[in-house]
Amino acid sequence: MTQRDKELDKKVGYGLLSSYYGALLTERQRSMLSLYCDEDLTLTEVADQLQVSRQCVGDTLQRAYEHLDQLEASLGLMKRFDILQASMSACRALIIKAVNSVDKHEHLDQALKILDEYLEGDEQ
Repeated sequence: MTQRDKELDKKVGYGLLSSYYGALLTERQRSMLSLYCDEDLTLTEVADQLQVSRQCVGDTLQRAYEHLDQLEASLGLMKRFDILQASMSACRALIIKAVNSVDKHEHLDQALKILDEYLEGDEQ
């Protein structure tokens, strides 16, 4: 993976985190994250647009990243959503198999097991 790919992954990741926790950031952090991550502007372009220094943008983004990381570590909303999506996809595949299969009970039992595991994990 190239450095550019790593930087893009970082931008996308923090863009996603900001969709979960953006309301908990300051207005300045939100606007800089939006311009930098969502609109893919450079630090210099963000600084020019907001009429601040490049250093200000870098420092503000770093604080926003740290805050987003702390929020995800504490609340885990993005992780929980990813787990939910994976569980739903697995259940959908099993239900399709059950519809197209003679042995419907095996596939439906597996789907129920996935749902039960998710719901048990959600209660903790």
